[in-house]
Amino acid sequence: MTPTLILTPGQVDLALLRRIHAGGVRLALDASVQAGMRASQAAVQHIVDNDEVVYGINTGFGKLASTRIGNDHLAELQRNLVLSHSVGTGEPLSPAVVRLVLATKASRQTARR
Repeated sequence: MTPTLILTPGQVDLALLRRIHAGGVRLALDASVQAGMRASQAAVQHIVDNDEVVYGINTGFGKLASTRIGNDHLAELQRNLVLSHSVGTGEPLSPAVVRLVLATKASRQTARR
């Protein structure tokens, strides 16, 4: 059975990062962040359900900020946003480094809530 490491806001240390880098573990977010995640999701859902126009949720970006994106294209908008920020040069990162990047990003985001 693969051990699960819990990412707890403010408690990610070098030893935990080394275990993540080594692999062979599953990661989970601490239960303390779930309420904030649900609240964020509910806020976005409220915007969509009430047909409110909010930058970056259902509009274009930059020069297209005043362009409303239809609800049937929102998943594509969000996917394209992720892809547009996924650029780089050179060789792809190793799986171990990708695990670290995702873990540090997740723990940093949860610590802000």
